[in-house]
Amino acid sequence: MARVEDEQVGTGLKIPGAPEEGAGAARREARAARRTEDMSLSDHPDWLRLAEAIRRQIVACVEIDAEPETIANLAEQAERLATALESEAKGKRFGLVEAMWGESGDAMDYLPFSPIMGRLNPASSGLRVRREGERAVGRVVLDETAEGAVGLSHGGVISGIWDEVLASANAVKQTGGPTGRLTIKYRKPTPLYEPLVYEAWVERIDERKVLVRGECRIEGQDVVLTEAEGIFIRLRVPGIDWHKTDQSEDAKPV
Repeated sequence: MARVEDEQVGTGLKIPGAPEEGAGAARREARAARRTEDMSLSDHPDWLRLAEAIRRQIVACVEIDAEPETIANLAEQAERLATALESEAKGKRFGLVEAMWGESGDAMDYLPFSPIMGRLNPASSGLRVRREGERAVGRVVLDETAEGAVGLSHGGVISGIWDEVLASANAVKQTGGPTGRLTIKYRKPTPLYEPLVYEAWVERIDERKVLVRGECRIEGQDVVLTEAEGIFIRLRVPGIDWHKTDQSEDAKPV
């Protein structure tokens, strides 16, 4: 989620304190206007297949080791697929939040288009988050698409994952809103190709802010790789339901 200043956020696309609207404003508004239908992942198995196939291509493209002729042939195939996809890219008709996520057990696939956890976003990291009691627990194995130093995860990728997992802890408690501040402590290097567990919990709920904390480890090990602390701004604006949950206190009018 994008950082915002600690002030009330309006119901439109314009965020107080944000830069002036540029050339992309009209396109953002047009695309947002199309999002009138509820999204349910179970209704789109072939879209999930498409996203997963493209995700595999992204990984393979980063790790490829082939002769120039082979790469040229693959590039032609990829360009044809890109053209076919672009011909259908009119802007999605669906809202950004999975309509049924609160009724589908402990899985928290509630942001299907997220660049971090979105199952319909091929550029996402593959993070999966589940509700475990009062906590959000994310699991992911990062590959070379997330590489910073050799064999290690990029710090920016780690911070993005933390933003998502901390926000998921808010969703468990049905509190919170956009990120006001995110602090990461990099205790140890985070290796690639290891099963990482990100665990987050709501530490404190104030009138205007929610404090969330978390720790990341390799599954089955005790060493903390990173710690995170996030402050999220509670939204009390009529008409806004940050997590699409009718029971959310923050969704109610002031």
